[in-house]
Amino acid sequence: MTDLVVFAPHMDDESLGCGGLLALCSDPLVVFGIDASAERPEVELASKELGFRFVCLYPSSAEGRLSQMDRPDMVARIEETLHREMPRQVLIPSPSYHQDHKAMYEAGLAATRPMSQRGYLAARVATYEYPGSAWRHDGSESQLNWYIDIGSVLERKLAAIEHYTSSQHGRAMVDPDVVRSWARLRGQFVGVEYAEAFTLLRLVESAQPALR
Repeated sequence: MTDLVVFAPHMDDESLGCGGLLALCSDPLVVFGIDASAERPEVELASKELGFRFVCLYPSSAEGRLSQMDRPDMVARIEETLHREMPRQVLIPSPSYHQDHKAMYEAGLAATRPMSQRGYLAARVATYEYPGSAWRHDGSESQLNWYIDIGSVLERKLAAIEHYTSSQHGRAMVDPDVVRSWARLRGQFVGVEYAEAFTLLRLVESAQPALR
């Protein structure tokens, strides 16, 4: 049983959105929407940096068409992964303007529903943010309600992001200074130096005996 499964539409979303949490877990798995052939060597390096395993839902022939994939089939593939891994916690991307992120969010939401056909229920389900998700219409920042202190692993997160050289051209959001500043901002929300922020969709805890 793995301690974390992260669903990421693209290769680099996982490091940008929750690279710190990945580095803190003992056996995390990242499930990418598409096996992007150009970024395969980069994700190999990032996975070693952060210590995660990874698989892909669709081959490279489907690159650029994640939002066009049959939705029931995508949900079934996600459910199969969750049933096989039985993670304690699951992260799906926040919905945003990007069609691939929206598709992965909706499929992940369906696959983690309490009435999922495979019958597996993750105790913690949350969405992770990334720089692009700030461009939204619903004031997403006010919905953040779970923070992870990543001060001890921030440099590993930055190192992982720097491996994604093919996606950095023209994208200020993957600049190490921007990522560091983003983590510092989230840390200030909760009184730590650096943090990653999430929106909890479900949290199930066992009952604790009453204090005497």
